[in-house]
Amino acid sequence: MIAFVLLPIPGTTGFDYRVPEGMEVRPGDWVKVPFGKRVLLGIVQEIRERPEYPGELQNVLRPLGPALPPRFLPFLRRASDEACTSLGMTIAHVIPKPVTAKSRSPSLPFAYTEPEKSVELTPEQVIAVKTATEALGKGQKFLLFGPPASGKTEVYLAIARNVLKCGQEALFLEPEISLLPQLWARAGRALPSSPAVYHGELPPGERFRIWTQAMNGEIQCALGTRSAVFLPFQKLGVIVVDEEGEPGYKEERAPHYHARLLAERRAEEGALLVLGSAAPAVETFFRAEQGEIRLLRLSHRVAGQGPEVKAVKKEPQEVIGPELRQAIARHLAKGGQVLLFLNRLGYFTGASCRRCGEILRCPDCEVALVFHLAERTFRCPACGRNFPDPTCRKCGGTRFHLFGAGTERVEHGAKKLFPKARVARLDEETARDRDRILSALAKRELDIVVGAQMIGKGLDFPGITLVGIIDADQLLAMPTFYAAERTFQLVLSAIGRAGRGPKPGEVLVQTNMADHYAIACAIRQDYQSFYQEELKFRKILRYPPFSRLVRILASGKRAETQAEKIAGIIRDAGLEVLGPAKLHPLRGEPRFQVLVRGGNDLPILVQKILQRIPQNVRVEPDPLWLG
Repeated sequence: MIAFVLLPIPGTTGFDYRVPEGMEVRPGDWVKVPFGKRVLLGIVQEIRERPEYPGELQNVLRPLGPALPPRFLPFLRRASDEACTSLGMTIAHVIPKPVTAKSRSPSLPFAYTEPEKSVELTPEQVIAVKTATEALGKGQKFLLFGPPASGKTEVYLAIARNVLKCGQEALFLEPEISLLPQLWARAGRALPSSPAVYHGELPPGERFRIWTQAMNGEIQCALGTRSAVFLPFQKLGVIVVDEEGEPGYKEERAPHYHARLLAERRAEEGALLVLGSAAPAVETFFRAEQGEIRLLRLSHRVAGQGPEVKAVKKEPQEVIGPELRQAIARHLAKGGQVLLFLNRLGYFTGASCRRCGEILRCPDCEVALVFHLAERTFRCPACGRNFPDPTCRKCGGTRFHLFGAGTERVEHGAKKLFPKARVARLDEETARDRDRILSALAKRELDIVVGAQMIGKGLDFPGITLVGIIDADQLLAMPTFYAAERTFQLVLSAIGRAGRGPKPGEVLVQTNMADHYAIACAIRQDYQSFYQEELKFRKILRYPPFSRLVRILASGKRAETQAEKIAGIIRDAGLEVLGPAKLHPLRGEPRFQVLVRGGNDLPILVQKILQRIPQNVRVEPDPLWLG
């Protein structure tokens, strides 16, 4: 008996191994096998009578039990093909390896708590729930579209209740771990039992335990970040993808899958798919207009009143400008809470030499260094290298003019301006305290919260009456054609955090580009106008949804030669190629980028054309960043 085993070896399809007499091995099982001088962990794809490999075969060393249901393999193969990655490499990255969870007393996934509140669905919400529930088992796709605070979460939970009553399973996806505690708390109250939680920060043993429980039908509901889309539920009835347009659903490392696309693939087996957003991805709304996705609309807020939104001029040297300072003082005096949003980390975001004016950059990446006050060091945001005592590489100077602002500087400024206020910061640097900070915010134990994108979207805190967007303009400088869309989404989402309770809300947007359509439409909370403007731009330049892109990134000493060779091969195959283009180095390695443009089947075509991809070459379908 021969086992065809998938191994984490780039560019390979799998390997034949002989199954020793008396050993029981089935498709979908974990096995240990020899590979050269190493012992590797692999998954059995199939059992054969005869090998395809003509040479001498080695034996399977040891079976380690089920990894996934065999019927799940075609889904994974398709996901691998669309991510331009071998199936063995995909499996190695997305399926938790068999690890025994450390024995410990049972604990809750999150320490987050919030006051309970009664929920009664509006007529619009009832219609949305009824329409979606009637489509159960048909593999239909819906876009739940409504402004912030229109009650999308209540609709998700009501649909999930109906699914669970039918004996099926429910899966909720969020783009950020920071959005999970509140959803988990509310799902625990709304559903028969608290859902399991699955994300990348869990210990390996805990991930393996939840994966196994989902495979064995021991849990009926789970929520998680993008990797949870792979959970092997056998009777999946609904997949909810909240904030579906967020970039957090795209995996930046190989395999470069997009959880929204994979959720659609899983829905093809019969599950209901509900995509939700106040600012859907342009591609998603375009497909809804084309009739590929059914549109469910929630037309108005169900929590609080719409906030008063105003654009105010951003002064070059001011972080918290005079109008925003006055608004903060006014809202704090009335017992309101304040959210200050800035999507940049650190204290100062740039430095220039006082002697010659040269910008302080990482010598390996050519990226401007960011100053972090807590560690008293400059850090490269690309490679993470620290520079506690930098010198100017042009003149050797050691004194620098510091400029720009990150969340750390905003926090420091808020504490200085309002010394009696209770201030906290929630961003990537303080993420390990997220439960404590979010619980304190819910219990009104904080007055001002400063945050990056993880605090600016999806969360519901009725005490927040003022939102200040520190610098809307810097969002437009992102190195991607998605910059306008991301600006609109982040500004609109931040606006949506204000005025969700009984007190009126106010939003001040500090900007010098108030007439840019992304910012202007976000301030008016007008998605349709933004969508029409953005669609014109995408159509002229043939960006998605009018094409698909594949990004090929070569790095290392031979990067330029490899990029030129790859571009030539793809052009000769008849596909449209942009580049190669030289990028900033990363960690001292030269980098060159090739973009390929084509139709829906572009990733699979590129993979067939290139066949074996060198290890220093990365192939990424549907890139979010171009630099």
